[in-house]
Amino acid sequence: MVRKTSISRGTRKRLHLKNKLTPVLFLLPGILFTFIFRYYTMFSSFWISLHHYDVTKPPGEFVGFANYADMLANPDFWKAWKVTFLFVLLSLLLSFWVPIVQAIFLNEIGRGRGVFSSLYLLPSVVPAAANVIIWKWIFHPVYGIANKVVGFFGLPPQTWYSDPRLTVFCIVFPGIIGGGFGVLLYLSAIQGISGDIMEAAEIDGCSGFKRLLYITLPNIWFLILIQLILMIIGTMQILDPVIQYTMGGPGFESASIAYFIYDKMQVRFDYGHATAIAFMLQLVIAVMTSIQLRLDQSERE
Repeated sequence: MVRKTSISRGTRKRLHLKNKLTPVLFLLPGILFTFIFRYYTMFSSFWISLHHYDVTKPPGEFVGFANYADMLANPDFWKAWKVTFLFVLLSLLLSFWVPIVQAIFLNEIGRGRGVFSSLYLLPSVVPAAANVIIWKWIFHPVYGIANKVVGFFGLPPQTWYSDPRLTVFCIVFPGIIGGGFGVLLYLSAIQGISGDIMEAAEIDGCSGFKRLLYITLPNIWFLILIQLILMIIGTMQILDPVIQYTMGGPGFESASIAYFIYDKMQVRFDYGHATAIAFMLQLVIAVMTSIQLRLDQSERE
């Protein structure tokens, strides 16, 4: 005979409370650190942007939105935005679509797919510093291979990074090689498309370019959108390549808005204006991201 054990009402309440509190306690450290290192720093930077920051008596003199007014009146600020959007445009034209095409071709390979996948992944493990050195040699105006190539087509040699018309192009151009984790992400998404859909498309005579246009791309559109948003956010904040290749030169012609913030803060020590510009950059990125998400939602509806 099975003996039944009774649980008191108080014990049941304690167990119920314990079950509710346990997930909260696990999440609490992450929430706390996110608030401290994300939101607290964000609001602190906004507070600093309202002052003429003084390192001896922080945060200094309160000036309200004077830093923002000075920023909008500064022609270098608008020039930095122009350069930033040029970076975004060239990244879309030269590099964003490359991993998609590589993944599509890689999916069509029957044998040796693993070998080619490894080859596509190799560029992502090359240290950024080594990559910069290589491309600086390629675009060197005297003994670089880039001038050898343009000379082969009968064109005059270029100064590349020293040419204001070409410097942004030279910084973005290495992305045309593609490869990296993006290829594997797109390949996984393509291979995740249901085989029944592909088989039905084949039966209906939808093959080749039509299959790519009506089956493959619509089924991986969600990933393309996510990568597009991440690419735009990353390019809007582009800083490391600008510092490594040109330090914003020549004549600030490659100075992105992120480099403009870096110059204000680390070179001129103007923390008030730097944080004001950074806060504006954050707002612009947030608006652009929300617009992209809304456009995608409207297309789905």
